[in-house]
Amino acid sequence: MKLLVTRTVSFYDPDPWGSEIDVENEAGYINSRVDRLPPRLQRVAGKWYEVRFALRLLRISRKYDGIAVGRYGMWFPVLQRVLGLRKRVVMTDIEWREVKGGRLNRAAALASSAVCCNTKVEIERYSLRYGIPREKFVLVPLAFQRRDLHESSDEGYVFAGGSQGRDWQTLLDAVDGLPYPVEIFTNSKVPRVPSNTTVDFVSRENFYRRMAAASCVVVPLLPEPLRITGTTTWTAAMAMGKVVIVTDPEGARDYMQHGISGFYVRHGDVEGLRQCIGMVMRDPELRKRVGQAAREHAWKEFSPQVFRQRVLAHLAGEPMNRGES
Repeated sequence: MKLLVTRTVSFYDPDPWGSEIDVENEAGYINSRVDRLPPRLQRVAGKWYEVRFALRLLRISRKYDGIAVGRYGMWFPVLQRVLGLRKRVVMTDIEWREVKGGRLNRAAALASSAVCCNTKVEIERYSLRYGIPREKFVLVPLAFQRRDLHESSDEGYVFAGGSQGRDWQTLLDAVDGLPYPVEIFTNSKVPRVPSNTTVDFVSRENFYRRMAAASCVVVPLLPEPLRITGTTTWTAAMAMGKVVIVTDPEGARDYMQHGISGFYVRHGDVEGLRQCIGMVMRDPELRKRVGQAAREHAWKEFSPQVFRQRVLAHLAGEPMNRGES
C-alpha cells in the first residue's frame, strides 16, 4: 500500500514515518502563506488556504491508497465525499479549528474512515458533542517527541510548565509553604507567587532541559469540555523517567497507573495535590521506582514508532477494536 501522512502538531519528528511513507507538511503549507499577509487578513486567509491544501491533496491523492490528515486537512475528507471518491482517510488531530458550530468537524469525521483520539474520555465527549457515532473514533495515545528528551537528573525542585488550560492557582496554593523550590515555565499570566516559586518563559529546548533535571513534574489542569490538555508535557516527562503528577484523572489514567507509573488527583484539589507533591519529594526511592516505571511504559506505549504503527494500522484498514489502541 502507498500511504500519505500530512504533518501537523502531532508530527514534530518526521523520522518515525520512514522513507516508505510520503509526508506533507500541512502546517507549513498554511502558515508560510498566511504569515506573509497583514494580521487583519490572516484568519480569513487561513480558512481559504485550508481549502487550497485540501484541493492539493485531491490532486495528488490518486497515487495513494490512504491519507492521514491533521487539523488543517479537514476539508479533504469532505471534498472527497462530495466528489464520490473513496480513498481511506484517517483524522489524526482533534484540536479542531471549528469548535462552536462544529459543522465542518462533524462532516469531516463522518467522511473519514477513523478519527484518532488521545484519550477514552475524549472519544465520549466528541461523540456526544458533535453527534458523531462512537465507532468512528479510535484511541491513539499521543507520542512524545524524541527531540525534546534530555539526560535525566534529580536536582531537588518541582517543575511545572505549559500554557494551555493550566490551573496555576491550584498549584500555587498547593506548594505555598512547602520546603521545596518550584519552577514554573509559561508565557501565561500567573497569580500571586509564593516565596519558594519562580516563574520564567524559556525556549522549547530549555523548557525540556529544566524538566529533565526536576525531581517531579506537576501538570495542573483546568477542567475542559472536550480535549484533554497537557499530554505533550507528561508524555515527555514520563519518557525521561520523571514522576508525573496530573490534576486530571480522566485523561491521565490512559497514560499512567496511579501510584505505579505516575499520580493523578482531582481538578482543583489543593490539599490532595499538596500531599502528593510532599510524598514524592520526601522519598527518593519512590521517585526512582515510579520514574523507572514511567520511562518503561512511555517507551513501550507512547514512542513515535508506536504512534506510527497505530496510525498506519488504521490507515491501512487493519482490524483493530474501535475505542482501543
